[in-house]
Amino acid sequence: MVKRPGLPLYQITQRLRGRSAAEARLARGVATGEEDAARTGERRGHATVPRPDGPLVWLHAGNEGEALGFPELIDRLRDERDELHFLVTTARHDPDHPLEARLPSDVILQYAPYDFARGAEAFVAHWKPDICIWAENRFEPDLIEAAGKSGTEMFLVDARVPERPGWRWVPGIRRALLRRFSYVLAGDKVAAEGLMGLGVSNSRIEAVGFLQEGTAPLPCSQAERDMIAEQLGARPVWLAAGVRGSEVDMVIGVHRSVMRRSHRLLLILLPQDMASGPELKERLEDDGWVVGLRSVEDEPEPEVEIYIVDEPGELGLWYRLAPVSFMGGSLTTGALRNPFEAAALGSAVIYGPQTGSWRESYERLRDAGAAWLARDEAALNAGLEHLLQPDKTAEMAAAAWEVTTNGAEATDRVVELVMDALDRRGL
Repeated sequence: MVKRPGLPLYQITQRLRGRSAAEARLARGVATGEEDAARTGERRGHATVPRPDGPLVWLHAGNEGEALGFPELIDRLRDERDELHFLVTTARHDPDHPLEARLPSDVILQYAPYDFARGAEAFVAHWKPDICIWAENRFEPDLIEAAGKSGTEMFLVDARVPERPGWRWVPGIRRALLRRFSYVLAGDKVAAEGLMGLGVSNSRIEAVGFLQEGTAPLPCSQAERDMIAEQLGARPVWLAAGVRGSEVDMVIGVHRSVMRRSHRLLLILLPQDMASGPELKERLEDDGWVVGLRSVEDEPEPEVEIYIVDEPGELGLWYRLAPVSFMGGSLTTGALRNPFEAAALGSAVIYGPQTGSWRESYERLRDAGAAWLARDEAALNAGLEHLLQPDKTAEMAAAAWEVTTNGAEATDRVVELVMDALDRRGL
């Protein structure tokens, strides 16, 4: 077999391009808002806080939305070894920081350095991670090589066949990088087969699903839920959660269309701007709709066609009551909510193509048959009609439960692998 020069060739090229290319990329990112101007040093490999004393576990993901399984994993690892320290890095900037508030306060959250040799080496030299849990589908060759050469034990989790944008001229690079991982936990059997095709041996790979998203179910008053469920009876219901701007009109248009075949259909409309509830009610009534408003204690009576819910902290209630939930923002500027919040409470998820920071979460649910992608208003119309069939929502709820169960198994397996690695290293 001819040895492919992919990885060495890539690294030579990166060194020739050097820091100037990284600086140009960083400047573009700051100018477009894709990077945080106050934290550019982290992209150069310069840490902003000291390394804590003791064993350090480094967890890496593409962005904060893709790392929502990390809080649960960190809690589980800390239950086993309370002396562990944790560093979380992301490759991309998330202005809304969906992960930050979910992590324990002593977990260090940094941006990963850009993939050039000096930045990667500076990062690894400072942090000296003992264990790396890599959960991104895109490889950063210099960073992975720097960590591997330093002696960091590396595990690839949530694994699919890694992307290779821009690498087609350097064959063999993924195969070489996969050798740096002691063990690979694939997201599913198809991913496992693809990774074995890239040289990962049977002895160091298994398909266990994706890390469990440790988001606790959103709360609600059970008494309130039972009362409203009794009012609704067998009435078909769907929820549009976090809609704003032009998306409100799209949702109303879809509701009008589907009501032609489902006359008793109720839309529970949760605007992103809660303060807009009264104004939205007035506008919809002017258009001829029968509208209820939660903040003035209206009830979803049988004649109500659109029920605007504009009280904060009640999203868990509406997910529990609506068999189908459309995720706001996903048809326009980007999804605003984690879809697992709805799926975990038994609501079938329907969403548009703009998934924002939650891309990985939406793809996991869709691939498992627990979410429906509607690329435009017409597709949302068709998808809603399809999902309002009771047997279809039941199928999707069961699929969501399967994803959650597999997530718990994957988290358990990562904890076991990390504990074994720490023991081998005498830590």
